[in-house]
Amino acid sequence: MAILTAKGIKIFKTCNLYLCFLMLGMSVAIPGPTLLDLQNLVNTDMQHIAFIYTARSAGYLIGSLSGGVLFDLVPRKQIILTVANFVASLTMLGIPWSRSIGVLTALMAVNGMTLGCLDTGGNVCCLNLWGKDSAPFYQALHFTFGVGALIAPLIAAPFVGNFDSLDYSFDNSSTVAANTTLQPGFQNYLNDSFVDNFEIPPITYAYSAIGVFSIFVTALFLIICIISPLETQGQQNDESKVIERKLSFILLIVFLNIILVFVETGTEIGYAQMLTTYVVKGPLKLSPTTGSYMTSGFWAAFSISRFLSVFLAMKFSNLQMIVFDIIVSSIGALVLLSFGGSEVWAVWLATILLGVGIASFFPAAIGWIEKYMTVTNKMASSFCVGAAFGEMVIPFIISIYIDTVPLVLIYTVVASCALSAGVVFIMWLILRKKQDKYIKDEGTANAAYDANVNT
Repeated sequence: MAILTAKGIKIFKTCNLYLCFLMLGMSVAIPGPTLLDLQNLVNTDMQHIAFIYTARSAGYLIGSLSGGVLFDLVPRKQIILTVANFVASLTMLGIPWSRSIGVLTALMAVNGMTLGCLDTGGNVCCLNLWGKDSAPFYQALHFTFGVGALIAPLIAAPFVGNFDSLDYSFDNSSTVAANTTLQPGFQNYLNDSFVDNFEIPPITYAYSAIGVFSIFVTALFLIICIISPLETQGQQNDESKVIERKLSFILLIVFLNIILVFVETGTEIGYAQMLTTYVVKGPLKLSPTTGSYMTSGFWAAFSISRFLSVFLAMKFSNLQMIVFDIIVSSIGALVLLSFGGSEVWAVWLATILLGVGIASFFPAAIGWIEKYMTVTNKMASSFCVGAAFGEMVIPFIISIYIDTVPLVLIYTVVASCALSAGVVFIMWLILRKKQDKYIKDEGTANAAYDANVNT
């Protein structure tokens, strides 16, 4: 393996992380389009099948927290990534073979733990690999996650069943009666495509495709474990020393950044999930189809903007991108507030602007503070947990009131933009006189910043 230079290994590790996040995006998104098939497999109702989302969210939080601690304690981080990828592949391969809600929920929980661990470790590994030059590579990392989330429904589409005419109300007696006619280990599928109890459920192929891809990524990480298992400090900054900051400064900035990712990520998911409900039940009274098109428009703008951010990050600083994101999102929020209750074009315009404005915010926010402090795995896990809580809390709050007060969606977006702008301004006041953490070996820090070297 001596033919691989240090730069070659660095690129190899980066490509592995991109493939890992591609798998991460597919794994996160695949249960959505296959939910009815999973419900059919375990012979349950919608109320109980929803537990798999709760289980995976809980597992994701646990994986993010434990991953942050584990990646800081274990020097051979590539081994952790290898094991986590392998376990994730096993759970993806096992999910379509579940025949009870308990087994499916357990597999989803374990899958969530591995994905949370990979999310935390992958973020920090990318920052450590590229250091002060990490902005475009970090944006690209999150772009690959978005690509995975986009292609997962395309992978599932040929294999999902047709459930338009089925009734999904189950009771215990019908379930027992159905199961008594089967050989042990098989469920009575309600879908006509599953009439033959010995036939492999079609969604098995969709999950297997992702599982096999995850095994391929595991093999690549295993190769890295052999040729370069350690993350050396030199990989983070080849020619620089790093300033140590006071704990109080680190805690304050991390806390403010958690608020940012909580608000922005929660608003992103909340708006995307509740947009159709708003345009149908709100004052516009549009059709669900139109609402679906608007939601697709949001994600299309989001994906295109995240792709462009990879290249914009080469020309602009993370702070400049954050300011741009806030301005664009605020314009979208003002359009919603002014015309979103009466004009269809306003909702379309605001939706596109919000998709563009939110897309690059998370990686830019992490990259911004990485300029001033070393983002450890514990910090990254706290950001992932903050984002995960935002994804759960903000959509839940919107869902409580949207039936009776549909405009709650607009008020939430406006409040989110105002709060984000306020937090960013506070962080700018704190960081504007701080020197970045990198000091060249051949020189000393600028004398104007010497007093801040240890602050």
